Amino acid sequence: MVPMFYGKEERMGMLYLGFAGFFLIYLILGWFTDVIEMSTFSAIFSVAFLFLNVYMFWKEKKKEKSS
Repeated sequence: MVPMFYGKEERMGMLYLGFAGFFLIYLILGWFTDVIEMSTFSAIFSVAFLFLNVYMFWKEKKKEKSS
């Protein structure tokens, strides 16, 4: 039987991946289209938060496996 609700750990991991996906889409739209005007600051900000969210996802998974 598939659980209807995920536990707190799974939700946090998916939240980190969701935000990483948002920043990745923002970065792609800014680089390749004129939909978003991409400045240097926003590109650096987007890349930093993309890697931060992926790192937090891996950290959460590591903590989940150890406990």
